[in-house]
Amino acid sequence: MTTPRVLLRDQALVRLREAIVTGELPPGGVVKDAELAGRLGLSVAPVRTALARLADEGLVESKPQSHTRVTAVVPAVVHDAAVVVRAMHELAVATAVPAVTADDVAAMRAANQRFADAVRAGDVDAALDADDELHDVLVDRCGNGAVRATVDRFTPSSAGSSGCASPLRTGRTPSTCTTS
Repeated sequence: MTTPRVLLRDQALVRLREAIVTGELPPGGVVKDAELAGRLGLSVAPVRTALARLADEGLVESKPQSHTRVTAVVPAVVHDAAVVVRAMHELAVATAVPAVTADDVAAMRAANQRFADAVRAGDVDAALDADDELHDVLVDRCGNGAVRATVDRFTPSSAGSSGCASPLRTGRTPSTCTTS
């Protein structure tokens, strides 16, 4: 099985979104495409494309010939995103359940155990990672690319704040970070 090709603009998008969600690029902070490109080890073109998509998503605001700035967190927008993610998870469950395998059940049980262990230890980041892993089994099993894309777009990963160093410093996306 071949690994799908990941475009540089998509790498930039994932890494910049993660940096915004984790607060490495703080609300109100001005971002410069050339500086970000250097930090990410990419050319300016994919970073500009990623910033345009982030503007469409409302994570940055761009004023031509002036600046690009990370937008402030707006509770109503966070709520709207949570509603969409919940709907996507409900669709994933309804679609995936008939196709769930014994390996899927084992993976969900293992993730649930990691979640319980993290909660007992008071490790919020590890609990969030385990919760994401459990839900990802069903999102992946449902086989609907639109569900996966929507969940990825609106669900912050906790890996940026725990399981791996900043995506801007390391060049690693959350999906390539390892967890213990």
